[in-house]
Amino acid sequence: MALILIADDNIAIASVLKDYLTSRGHQVATVHDGMSVSLKAQEIHPHLIIMDIQMPGTYGTTAYKTLEAAGVAQRTPVIFVTSVILEKARMIVPETPLTRLMGKPIDLARLEATIAELTAARPA
Repeated sequence: MALILIADDNIAIASVLKDYLTSRGHQVATVHDGMSVSLKAQEIHPHLIIMDIQMPGTYGTTAYKTLEAAGVAQRTPVIFVTSVILEKARMIVPETPLTRLMGKPIDLARLEATIAELTAARPA
């Protein structure tokens, strides 16, 4: 299974996601602000990151630029999650083969399928 980093300032959402993904066999770490994402990702080398777009201090899209600068975004898939209207969010989320966008509330079955899709090609 995958090592997943969740970045969401909403502790309740992060906790629900962590509990669900752990129950599905994944290892999960969490951070609750955009500034911590890059440091934690460089520390634990996650297979995938689930990141809220709107977080205090540093937005998820800004944190993504930090991941790019550190070389993390080129090898680590990112699922951006947001409560913003998806059409609006698509204008600010980078489109790459390793990024996806999902709305909140999160459809857990769709999330699981997206995780499987993005981590399938990852070397063991």
